[in-house]
Amino acid sequence: MKFLLFSEISFEVAEPIALIEAYCFQSDFYSNFDFLENKKVPDVNKIGARIKSKLFPACLGVTDNAGNLRIFKYDLDRFLDLSKKTRDKHIKDLNKNVINKLMDIDGIGLSKATKIIHTLYPKLIPMIDGLLQDFYAELCLNNDTEKWTRKQSDQILVAYYDNLTKDKNRHNLDSLYADINGRIKGLTKLRIFDILWWSYLKAEKLSRKEDVVWSTIK
Repeated sequence: MKFLLFSEISFEVAEPIALIEAYCFQSDFYSNFDFLENKKVPDVNKIGARIKSKLFPACLGVTDNAGNLRIFKYDLDRFLDLSKKTRDKHIKDLNKNVINKLMDIDGIGLSKATKIIHTLYPKLIPMIDGLLQDFYAELCLNNDTEKWTRKQSDQILVAYYDNLTKDKNRHNLDSLYADINGRIKGLTKLRIFDILWWSYLKAEKLSRKEDVVWSTIK
C-alpha cells in the first residue's frame, strides 16, 4: 500500500496493519494515550511532550478560548472536502489564535503546541513533531523554495492537509481505518497516518546511515 508525504515523497508499506499493530504492542504512547477514553491537556505528556506542570494553566488559558474557531466544527472528512481556499483560511485562523499563542509560552514549541491540540481534537488535528518538521524543512531546501522555519507553522499544516487530500492517501487511509476500526481501539485516521509516516522516516534515516534494507517499508 503506497502513501505520499507532503505530496512529494512516495513510500510503500507492505503490511500496514501488521506494522500498526506492532507499533501499538510496543508503544507506551498507545497504551497510555490512544487507549484513553477521555483525553485532556495534561495527558499530552503521555505522548512525549514533556511539558512542565506549571505551564498547563497558561496552555489551558489558550485552548479554553479556542473552541469557537470554525475549524473545530468539522470532522476530518468534511474538513478535507472543503475548498483549498476555505481550508487554508481555517488553518491560518488556528495558527494565529491557538498555535502561535501556545508557542508564545516559554517552553512550548510547534511540536508541543500541536500535541496539546491533538489531545483535545485527535480526529482533526495532527501532531507535527520534530522528525516531520525536519523532513519538511529539508524538502523545502531541496526544492529551492523559501526556507521554512518553525515559526511559519501555518505552512507545514497547509501542506500536511493538502497531502491528505491526495487520492492515494485518502483512499488508502479510509481503507485502513475501515479495517482497523473496532479492532484496535482509539486509533483515528490521523494517528494511523502518524504511525505510518513516523515509521517510514525512522526506517529511511537508519537505512541511509547503516545501509539497512527493510522488507516492511520501501
